[in-house]
Amino acid sequence: MKKIRTSGFFRRIHGNFLLMMRLTMLFLLMTFVSLTATALGQRTTIKLDNVDLQVAFNEIKQKMGYTFVYNDQVVKNVGKVSVNVTSSDIKYILAKCLEGTSLDFYIEDNIVVIKSKAEQARETERKPVTVKGKVVDEKKQPLPGVTVLLKGTTLGVTTGGEGDFSIVITDTTKAELVFSFIGMVSQTIPYKSIPKGEWTIVLKDDVQEMDEVVVTGIYSRKKESFTGSSTTYTAKELKTIGNQNVLQSLKTMDPSFAIVENNQFGSDPNRLPDINVRGKTSVIGLTQEYEVDPNQPLFILDGFETTLKTISDLSMDRVQSITVLKDAAATAIYGSKAANGVVVVETKAPAPGTLRLTYNGNLNLSFADLSDYNLMNSKEKLEFERLAGYYGDLDANGEIVSEYDQRLYYQRLAEVKRGVDTYWMSEPLRFATSHSHNLFAEGGDDRMRYGLGFSYNKTQGGMKGSDRDVINGNVQLLYRYKSLSFKNYLNLDYSMSSREKVTFSKFSQANPYHRKKNEDGVVEQVLEIYTDSDANSPTYLQELKNYNPLYDMTLGSSDETSSFGFTNNFEIDWQVFDGLRAKGRFSISKSTDRGEVFKSPNASDYAETASTERGSYQETRDENLSYDGDLNVTYAKLFNEVHMVNAVGGIRLASSKSQSSGYKSIGFIDDRYSNPSFSSGYPTGGKPSYFTSEKRSASYYLNAGYAYDDRYLLDVNLRSDGSSVFGLSQQFTTTWAIGLAWNVHKEDFFQNQNWLNFLKLRFSIGNPGNQNFDAYISMNVYKYATGYPNPFGVSAIVSTWGNNDLDWQKTIDQNYGIDLAFLNNRLKVTVDYFYKNTDPLLVYVQTPTSTGTSTVPMNLGKQVSQGLTATLNYMILQRENMSWNFNFNARHITYEYRNIGTALDKFNQENRSSNLVRYYDGGSPSDLWAVRSAGIDPASGQEVYIKKNGNYTFTYDKNERVEVGNTNPMLEGSLFTSLSYGGFTLNVTAAYKFGGDIYNTTLANKVEYIDPYGNVDRRAFTERWKKPGDLVRFLGIPENVSDENRYSERFVERDNTFAITSIMLNYEFKPGYLRKIGIKRLNLGIGVADIARFSSVKQERGTEYPFQRSFHITFRPTF
Repeated sequence: MKKIRTSGFFRRIHGNFLLMMRLTMLFLLMTFVSLTATALGQRTTIKLDNVDLQVAFNEIKQKMGYTFVYNDQVVKNVGKVSVNVTSSDIKYILAKCLEGTSLDFYIEDNIVVIKSKAEQARETERKPVTVKGKVVDEKKQPLPGVTVLLKGTTLGVTTGGEGDFSIVITDTTKAELVFSFIGMVSQTIPYKSIPKGEWTIVLKDDVQEMDEVVVTGIYSRKKESFTGSSTTYTAKELKTIGNQNVLQSLKTMDPSFAIVENNQFGSDPNRLPDINVRGKTSVIGLTQEYEVDPNQPLFILDGFETTLKTISDLSMDRVQSITVLKDAAATAIYGSKAANGVVVVETKAPAPGTLRLTYNGNLNLSFADLSDYNLMNSKEKLEFERLAGYYGDLDANGEIVSEYDQRLYYQRLAEVKRGVDTYWMSEPLRFATSHSHNLFAEGGDDRMRYGLGFSYNKTQGGMKGSDRDVINGNVQLLYRYKSLSFKNYLNLDYSMSSREKVTFSKFSQANPYHRKKNEDGVVEQVLEIYTDSDANSPTYLQELKNYNPLYDMTLGSSDETSSFGFTNNFEIDWQVFDGLRAKGRFSISKSTDRGEVFKSPNASDYAETASTERGSYQETRDENLSYDGDLNVTYAKLFNEVHMVNAVGGIRLASSKSQSSGYKSIGFIDDRYSNPSFSSGYPTGGKPSYFTSEKRSASYYLNAGYAYDDRYLLDVNLRSDGSSVFGLSQQFTTTWAIGLAWNVHKEDFFQNQNWLNFLKLRFSIGNPGNQNFDAYISMNVYKYATGYPNPFGVSAIVSTWGNNDLDWQKTIDQNYGIDLAFLNNRLKVTVDYFYKNTDPLLVYVQTPTSTGTSTVPMNLGKQVSQGLTATLNYMILQRENMSWNFNFNARHITYEYRNIGTALDKFNQENRSSNLVRYYDGGSPSDLWAVRSAGIDPASGQEVYIKKNGNYTFTYDKNERVEVGNTNPMLEGSLFTSLSYGGFTLNVTAAYKFGGDIYNTTLANKVEYIDPYGNVDRRAFTERWKKPGDLVRFLGIPENVSDENRYSERFVERDNTFAITSIMLNYEFKPGYLRKIGIKRLNLGIGVADIARFSSVKQERGTEYPFQRSFHITFRPTF
């Protein structure tokens, strides 16, 4: 039945592929009709009665595709004309239009020039001139899609695939050509400056373009006139860090954007990261209560809200830019959803020009790094078991007392002496090969542009069977007609993830004195059978077995998740008049996730289970449907050359509905019959599950900006939000923000100095909110008690208590910033200090279980976060063929709880033995709580604990836990340098962290609080206390064998770390011989990740998933 699921997978792929092909063919057909309309319409019918001559010209242009050039006033003076011709050519139609007038015409290529007969007579010797040339970039690479416009007219062309163009100039006396291209500095060249013969125009990169523009997802603003704290990164900048993941690149580039490291889960390709912008504003440690992460920033993709999963799966090659909005003035346009910051992602839009095809390929090779896993060998592990009491008591000579245990020990010892020393950890691992491919076709003209993209990303995990495949297809259509523009973006996504059959921890715990295979080379299920005591057995004995994880890997178990979704964004933009623009947008998104987990009936977990209950199949299905509509008006006007006014006002409506269902069946015969119809039924007491939820929101917003002489800046934001998440009495709330800035460098007193080129002071304050909570947090939720029928109908019991009076969680966010540029803008510095006061917090408070549930949501206390972020960028060297750039960023953040009182005391008491966090006034979510320790007593080998009163004791008491450290580093950030010479570019990235504490939980679980039945870290045997007088860090045997995690100060360490995280080398080939094989541009690159690490703390990796090291190769040709 595995084949049945596999064929289903390919059927889904095939169906989705056919859908994409049909849409693609429809799109290409539309394009073909548009492009051939001119050729098919060279004879047409025109019937016009008493109309302006301009109307007649427009009619001819629409039907026959000709461009008209004329003097408006001369044409207006002609008056009305009438034309009635049938199936005629252009010359006959024009002759009829101009019959009886003082005008004449001539045709050059596809251009009609209208002039008075008198002027035509005077200029009989002046003929139109055809100008031809080629546009290239600074590296002499041709630039297709460059707009070449005759200044002062609407006459223009775009360059072809080789950067070539041809344009007719009718009047050369004052003619000027304007060359413009996205990301390049525009050039205006007079006709008189055009050289004779071959003409090549070189456009330079506009290195400041994206830096100077703030993209909010709703409007764009010149950064110099923007008061908020934000940073925009281009795709080129992000790719200098790596081409694998936009989130990892963003983490390196921006000090405010952080990804929390998780040592336990290593390099698992199917796990999403924990992300925050400028720290966290909600109660940390209670995230699991909310069902969604209330500390996650808001993600915007092409103007619409999206998910972390979508951004994580997004191909780097599709990204145009990413903007991080950080303070209240920058995020205010998103109001009650923006307290955690906003990440705005813009994908590439198709550029005009002839059809161009761009391909980007990436190959990533990785391998599991097991250097942090130092497990015992078979001899050490057997001796450790003996000393730990695994075989019972020992006599005075150290001999095992129990006969059964003694027999087992010597049985294993015999295997050790035979040389059995199995290294299990390498068995489930592989050399992983991941690759991604992105293909993008684009073209069109100034009126209509099209883009068609396809990407495929295959990620292999370090463990066999751990994979993730992501397929994306997208179609972009842009159409402009006069003052109206239309944009439609269709995006189709399919992903398939599979997880390993056996966890990595099963192999890391397997004992080395067991053989992987028997004498015949067969992988057996049972490694060993032995007898142990059992007080509940009639014989006081029980038979126990050790199972082989390698055997379970050979079975037909599977854990797969597939996801299919589509998003369609439609936008209409109307330029009402100069300065006023109206925009309407609508988005619909639908996704379906399906998870299937089959566990073989032959798996070791079912070895002691009844035959009718062996094996299981579990299926979950999640469907999400969302609508998002936005209507806004934008106004921008400069008055008297000094008063700049900007305003954006609009309304946004959104709705999302999710539906989840699932079931589990048990009792299978064999791996080959994994379909649930072959099962024996549901588990005892089990039944299918079903859950649905819906969220709706409405928002009204206004953003106004004023700048005087581009020196004194003011931004004011007001937004009203309504959400179904909150109760009837609190469904609407108002958020606001004010931003002030001063461009000091534009003052008169600043003009006579050369050392400082830019100085801007910024301040903002506002109260953004947070809606990242359960859809029914304010409502009482009941579940049907179908197990207790009664004569009055189906009964229901309380599932969760809501709170109809819940207030919105909002944050007063203050920001003080300064931007500087020195040395002709080669040295740029940005510093921000922020103070965030989240009041009130939304917290789940524990209640007596007699109420039917254990927690209830309440507004309680507040959290204060404050910090400093800084960025420095220095262009050390910049010459024609060589450049060297250096970037440094840093951040420091602190947190504090206030006004919590005793409401969370019950949580503090119940979780003393399970975590390090405490909630109390003056405390911090980054504080570490443990019992103070004086270390290991050299005489006895026991740990000496320090009580709150300062007394020493050997007895651990969790009530004696106090604050022993803080995880907030004094300083953390990254460094980046880029060196370019000729076609080569070398990029090096490093990260650092100084001054913070960590509780080394991974180390504690490796050397103490361990299970002696499985293999453990060698240090638990070699670096333990052994005899009186030993000065050691770890407990002796058997004290280190415990199932209770005693949080001790011994495992609190100061973490000072510097790591070289990546090195990349790229080469841009010269175009010469590439053109002969049809390639316009080619870039090759190679990179290595996680090069070296220098730290005061040895890196400890968990056993849930191995950590991987990788190197990658990039291949980017343009055809």
